[in-house]
Amino acid sequence: MLDLEVETVSPKKSKRLKEDLPHLIIAIDPGASSIKVVGSMAGDDKCYPITLDPYCLEVADLPTPNPHFDENSVWVGIAGINYAVGNLAVAKYNCPMEIRPLKIKAVVPKICAAIAVLHKKLNLPPRFDLSMSSVLPPGEYVYVDDMRSMLSVAFRKIVTPAGTIKPVVRSLNIYPEAFGVMDWHRTQGMATSKDIGVLMFGYRNTSVLFSSKGELTKPNSSKYGFHDVLDRISAMSGGSYPVTELIVPVWKYLIDGDDSGFKRVATTDYQLEMSKIRPAIDKAMSEYRKSLEVWLEGAMHPTDMIVLCGGNADFIGETLNPFLQQYVQDSVTGYPIFRHIGASSIPAEIVDTGMPNRFLDIYCLWHTLNNDCQHKN
Repeated sequence: MLDLEVETVSPKKSKRLKEDLPHLIIAIDPGASSIKVVGSMAGDDKCYPITLDPYCLEVADLPTPNPHFDENSVWVGIAGINYAVGNLAVAKYNCPMEIRPLKIKAVVPKICAAIAVLHKKLNLPPRFDLSMSSVLPPGEYVYVDDMRSMLSVAFRKIVTPAGTIKPVVRSLNIYPEAFGVMDWHRTQGMATSKDIGVLMFGYRNTSVLFSSKGELTKPNSSKYGFHDVLDRISAMSGGSYPVTELIVPVWKYLIDGDDSGFKRVATTDYQLEMSKIRPAIDKAMSEYRKSLEVWLEGAMHPTDMIVLCGGNADFIGETLNPFLQQYVQDSVTGYPIFRHIGASSIPAEIVDTGMPNRFLDIYCLWHTLNNDCQHKN
C-alpha cells in the first residue's frame, strides 16, 4: 500500500502557533504545462485560483525588486539562489519550455513563487502560518522525501520582488497526482463504499491510482500524456510545427473541431497546410490511443468504479470508454465510468478559470485541507 506524505507541526513547535498569525491555505500543482494554484485564508469558503506559466530558470543576477509584482513578474530567492519563474523567465531570460526533465528539479522554486504570488494578492504580513498540499506525478513520487527536505529548507526564508517572507509551516502534504479527485469521490462522491480507479490524463504523463478496500495501491505512470500526441503530430506533419506552438491549436481542434488556431502557426498557405495537418492529427490520435491501451492493459485491474480526470480527459475519455468497460466489475448494475467530479460541486471561481478540469485535482485538495483546518480550529 502507498504511504502518503503528510506532516503536521510537532508539539515542540506549538509555542509558535500561539502567535496570532494569518493562516494561508494553499494547494499547488507545479506542473509541466502550467503551475496551478488554489488558495485562501483558513476558513474562507471562497478560493483564489491562480495560473503561472511553467517556466523556471536559475539566474545569476538579482532580479529587479518590484513591490507590485504578480504571477507574470515573480521571482524568488531560495538559500542564496535566485530563480525567475513563469512569464518573467521567458520575457526577460528567454527560458525554453522543458518537458522531459523531472518536475522535482524545479518544483521548489515553482512552489515558492506560487506562495509568494498568493501572499501578495492577499496582502499578508512577512510572517504567516502555512498549510499546504502539493502533488507529484506517480512516476516521480519516489522523490517525495527529497521534495519535503528541499521545501523545509526553502520555507525558512523566501526572497520575493517585494521583500522577504517567512512562512510558519502548520502542515505539508504531498500526494500523487489524481489523489485529490480520488479523495473527493471516496469521501463525498460515488465511491464512499466502493473500490475506485482514477486515470489522470496530464501533459507529460497518463497515470493510474487505485483505492482498494479503502487503501491506496502504488500508483503507475506512463509517458503517454498530451505531449506525446503533440510529438506525433509534429513529426507526421514534417516537423515544421514546434510542439509548444501546437498546444492550443490542437487542443481546440480535438475538443471543438475548431481549426482556426492553426492560422497563427501556419507558415505558408493555411488551407494547404491544414490539408496535411488534419490527417496527421487523426493518425497521431489513433496511434496514441493504441499505445495508451497497450499500456493500460498492464496497469489496470478490475474495480467498482473508474474516474477519468485531468486536462486531457475530455478529448480522450469517450474514445477509451469501450476499452475501459472491461475493468468495471459489474458494468451493468454497478458504477459506470465517470469524468472529473460532479459539476454542482465545482465553484464559480474554478469554472471562471476557463480550464476547470485542469484545476479540479488541486481544488479538491484545497477543499479538504481547508475543511480540516476549520475542524481543528
